[in-house]
Amino acid sequence: MPLDTTHKVTIAESPPSGRPVLARLLQLYLHDFSEFAPPGSPYGEVGEDGLFPAAWLENFWQEEGRVALITRVGARIAGFVLLHHWSALDRPLDHAVAEFFVMRKYRRSGVGTRAAHLAFRRFPGRWEVPVAEYNRPALGFWQSVLAAPGLLPVTEQAGDGRRWSGPVFSFDNRAARSD
Repeated sequence: MPLDTTHKVTIAESPPSGRPVLARLLQLYLHDFSEFAPPGSPYGEVGEDGLFPAAWLENFWQEEGRVALITRVGARIAGFVLLHHWSALDRPLDHAVAEFFVMRKYRRSGVGTRAAHLAFRRFPGRWEVPVAEYNRPALGFWQSVLAAPGLLPVTEQAGDGRRWSGPVFSFDNRAARSD
């Protein structure tokens, strides 16, 4: 995909009627994520119905502070952003990236970066972006996204290994101007 299409990237909250779409996208995400599950572990396994378990998805329409966003390129669905307010560093915060997915077709084209920046602008506050220690590709992605010119100073701190294992990026954009 040519880089000049990133201006067509949008994010929009998924209404409750959009649950089935997000549930199907989540299957693609969990399939990709299963690559990191060690053989013999219960992680990355499908149930007898052939689906990855994801009952927790319902929480994004039932619990305050959770937001489910669909990412589009033009009219086409390209992924999702799931936000919540759980802090990997056990600090007060307003938003955290719970899950982030860009379909393979749109990866390495700027779509994910644009979607992340749109989410950050749309929801000002104290943010955390935790990255699982075993997900090296995600670490590179988030380092690139958060190093973009014009973004507020971002700090990186290691999780404590109990609450979170991996780096946690933090920033506060409450005073940032909105475009």
